[in-house]
Amino acid sequence: MITYLCKYTPLELLTAMGADLMEPNRDVRDFRHADALIHSSVCNHAKILLEECLAGDAAGTDLLLTNCCDSVRRVYDTVKEDPQLKSRLASMEMLDLPHNAYGHAIDSYTEELIRFRGRYEASSGHTFDRQRFLESWKKQADEWEVFSERGDFIAIMGARVSNELRARIRDIMPLPVIDLTCGGLRSMPQPPAEAFKRSCDGCEGDPSADRSGETWLMDDRALMRAYAEALLNQIPCTRMEDVSPRNELLRRKSLKGVVYHSVKFCDYYSYEYADIRRLTELPVLKIETDYTSQSEGQLDTRMKAFAESLCPSGKTLPDSDGTISRASNSADSAEDIFVGIDSGSTSTNVAAISRDGRLLASSIVRTGARAGSAAERAYEDVRQQLGRNAARIRSVTATGYGREFITFADSTKTEISCHAKGAHYADPDARCVIDIGGQDSKVICLDEDGNVMNFVMNDKCAAGTGRFLEMMAHTLETDLSSMSRLGLTWKKDLTISSTCTVFAESEVVSLIAENTAPSDIVHALNKSVAGRTCGMVKRVRGSGPYMMTGGVARNKGVAQEISSRLGEPLSIAEYPDLIGAIGAALFGAQN
Repeated sequence: MITYLCKYTPLELLTAMGADLMEPNRDVRDFRHADALIHSSVCNHAKILLEECLAGDAAGTDLLLTNCCDSVRRVYDTVKEDPQLKSRLASMEMLDLPHNAYGHAIDSYTEELIRFRGRYEASSGHTFDRQRFLESWKKQADEWEVFSERGDFIAIMGARVSNELRARIRDIMPLPVIDLTCGGLRSMPQPPAEAFKRSCDGCEGDPSADRSGETWLMDDRALMRAYAEALLNQIPCTRMEDVSPRNELLRRKSLKGVVYHSVKFCDYYSYEYADIRRLTELPVLKIETDYTSQSEGQLDTRMKAFAESLCPSGKTLPDSDGTISRASNSADSAEDIFVGIDSGSTSTNVAAISRDGRLLASSIVRTGARAGSAAERAYEDVRQQLGRNAARIRSVTATGYGREFITFADSTKTEISCHAKGAHYADPDARCVIDIGGQDSKVICLDEDGNVMNFVMNDKCAAGTGRFLEMMAHTLETDLSSMSRLGLTWKKDLTISSTCTVFAESEVVSLIAENTAPSDIVHALNKSVAGRTCGMVKRVRGSGPYMMTGGVARNKGVAQEISSRLGEPLSIAEYPDLIGAIGAALFGAQN
């Protein structure tokens, strides 16, 4: 068994010598073994190699690497210097991979392949089977040609994705998904015609003729050079000097969207995203993973929202004058009612609307430990408010992080789509929606029809969210309502420098110890939230008119700071924390 990583690895050559191949590309629970051997900030995909070497079924395997990046070289050195780790492997080798595909680089890699072939034949006892080699090469080339003729598709680009994440993306996206990451894209051409046999009548004295009366038109060294050239001239990874063929992929007319993936601590794929956004107008979703399943829920929200934005319904919303009115609850009403449930990390918000969008009833409860139970309580509260009209409920649509736990919902939608829908209904002029919830923040760009054009989420850190403000209010021994008013009466302009919630709390404790006025501290906290939020607006290239939703929109100090930094006023609905639930209900009415 040979374990490998890089697409420039000579897989066809190994197949021709009878090797079994294994690419470690699966999610792990954690990196406790790898972190004990190598620095924790080394690329997480490189750490997969160490975890694989330490796995129970890895003993006796061969490890074949290319020096494609610093992290892989670090892993190679770590294994080489650790006697116990090295003893688990049958062998370990690193191929010297050039940085380009020019003449000298091709010659160099040819010699590297020839040397490796000789070493492997000697150590394994297998010999090179030329026919099997050509068949394997041709099969790989055929797969590339099939891709070249594909219809509409979505591409995964950037750094390699785990097998589990690739399958999840394919399950969620509305079009076929092609893996064009550095690990999924092997783009070799067909073997040269001269590499195959030709008929040889009357050439008994020809030393190159075999027993079947056929001869090879290309000797072994020429064949290895052609193979080295094919390997090096693949669509390049970003390690190569000339990456222009990667950019050509973005110009394919059949490409309808890009999921751009980077791996935590990767040296090469943490910056290319900016170039992708500059080179194409295609919808692009940026995601980062660490090769564990810990962020599965967060990734699902992003990917489902992206999928929903690629296929907008095209159906129109009820006419709106820019306000959401609360209708009187007439017991004799016979109109249909649609319910939306926004299951957030802090609160669960439920809204019941009429088909034309009038708010008939609503409820907001603390989510607590069980999202499903909170949704049931809030839904029952709404049913009580509706009275006999509760029988007119035609659909229940769930959104938010806990949407999958609401078993009585008829359908689900991501909070990105629902906030966009609700915000556009509340204010059809809004083009950028800023939503700050309990434990996440998001900025959503809309077109004139309310479709999602782009979005960004901050849900890996509580800084700049409602939870952040709640913790700071507790530290200041006040409540959120008082905190909102305090931030408007500041005198001294202070700055909270830490972007981490824990460190920011330490700064607040120090300011309290210095007898700093609470209003000045709150103003500094509002500035911190506004700074992080406006940074997200800039990243997503948002532009006004702006609308703010979520519970934090009720905090006048935060809203004022965001408005000041953006240089434009913020539109805030009468019920900003119900916008997601209203959007979900509107999807129910629409469907």
